[in-house]
Amino acid sequence: MINKESMICPYCRGENEEIRGKTFRTDDFKKTAGYSEPTYRDHLEMFILKSKNDKYAGLMIENINGARYIDIRYCPFCGRKLYKSDIKRGDK
Repeated sequence: MINKESMICPYCRGENEEIRGKTFRTDDFKKTAGYSEPTYRDHLEMFILKSKNDKYAGLMIENINGARYIDIRYCPFCGRKLYKSDIKRGDK
């Protein structure tokens, strides 16, 4: 039998319509061939966040200068839907 708990994506894990996913940082990224290393240290952190009252989840992007987010409807890692089915297209 498959253990459903072991298959939950760590980036969009949550309970009671709230999500606080696993944080990934600049240090977690692999180096890309052909690109030079930056001369400064970027302390970038990203995670998925959603409270009970939010219609959509947000991909939070935080660095030393502050934080920004974009609304997302699906987890970019596993594809799981992150909103209620009763939200209609065009609702804000």
